[in-house]
Amino acid sequence: MSLENSKKLNIPIGSSLIVLSSFFYASYGIWTRLMGDFFGGYTASAIRSVMVLIVLVPIAFWYRKFEPIHWRRNWHYLAGLTFVSFFIWGLLYYAILHAGIGISLGVNYAMIVIGSFILGSLFANERFTKDKAISALIGMVGLVLVFGSSVGNLGWKPLIAVVVSGLASAGYNLIAKKMPYNATQSTVVIWVTSAIANGVIVLILTEAHPSIGWHAEWLYLVIFASTSIIASWTFVRGVQLIEVGVAGILGLLEIVFGVLFGVLFFKEQLGIVVLIGMAVIIMSASIPYLKELKNKQKLKSML
Repeated sequence: MSLENSKKLNIPIGSSLIVLSSFFYASYGIWTRLMGDFFGGYTASAIRSVMVLIVLVPIAFWYRKFEPIHWRRNWHYLAGLTFVSFFIWGLLYYAILHAGIGISLGVNYAMIVIGSFILGSLFANERFTKDKAISALIGMVGLVLVFGSSVGNLGWKPLIAVVVSGLASAGYNLIAKKMPYNATQSTVVIWVTSAIANGVIVLILTEAHPSIGWHAEWLYLVIFASTSIIASWTFVRGVQLIEVGVAGILGLLEIVFGVLFGVLFFKEQLGIVVLIGMAVIIMSASIPYLKELKNKQKLKSML
């Protein structure tokens, strides 16, 4: 079989993996809503991180993926990951419980995209192109539509929380991308810093400890951790098989799945203005990816 045919066969597999990862990422909202206030947001995040590490660390040892940390050279990456972790999962957990799955995941995704454009241009020498500027502007319009019709019913706190969480996630992704470790060690480091950061916030906020016993919420947390592993692996593997631009567009399905989960399982009702705003957000996030794909197609036709 030729290399070209092999690549063609990988496209549907890679695309399917990205769609699957979007499904599992969106399912975070389900488990968060089911756990409810049984766990504090940071407590759930800390325990989930530890559960993921219990699975990942033995695998990394088995395949000999660990390498020297080089603390002096890389301490700023580790400190940066820990710092931004303070503002990600606990705030998103709070937003999902108080604003709903659909709105929270939609706004969160938009802020990750917009934040990535801005932080990438400031700290990673990435060009803030005209397409990215238009995308950011349209995304802001979508946010205004979502916020304007939601603040009266939901309040500012959950919406501000999800915005901060999304911007922090953008910083998290940038730092993780620049880390000089192999993919497996980088993943382990990410979850370690998440466990540390969320554990510190639990102590600072003195979140109540969850009851130990045969409570359904513990099962939901185990499923939450399992879906985290599946979502991460399917996304990483999918990106290896298809172009990043295609993966970015397919990743927008996370918002669609999030809205569907909220409506189907928790009877969330989104007004027409909110739905229009989220559609605008999806359109804005897809612009840079579509432009990237168009440029690559032009380049291929010239070769």
